[in-house]
Amino acid sequence: MPLLLMLLLLPNLALAQGPEVRWDSWALSSLLVIGIILVLGWLLRRLRGASLLGGSRQLKVVSSLALGQRERLVVVQVGEEQYLLGVTAQQISGLGKLDIPLAPEQASKLLSKRSTGPKHESS
Repeated sequence: MPLLLMLLLLPNLALAQGPEVRWDSWALSSLLVIGIILVLGWLLRRLRGASLLGGSRQLKVVSSLALGQRERLVVVQVGEEQYLLGVTAQQISGLGKLDIPLAPEQASKLLSKRSTGPKHESS
């Protein structure tokens, strides 16, 4: 009982003493760790398709056109050759090889012409 009475009489500061925290050092080290995480995330996003992570730059989608909710026409470049593919939810069909490779601007114009179909003049 006398021990309990002595503990009650001691000031709270004497019981709660711990190591002193240097807030400036803590804030600086926290900012450093957050900065490192952000830089690593940025590098990972930049190198995502690079061959360093196993990706390949030989296959590239030049242009894509949605024909419906799940149907698309896609021009894909493999090396120096380009192919027109039809893509649905169930399959991918090769529609043909392009004789003359298209620039991305030309590919989008070609796909938009194919989607509208031929124009008929009424007399």
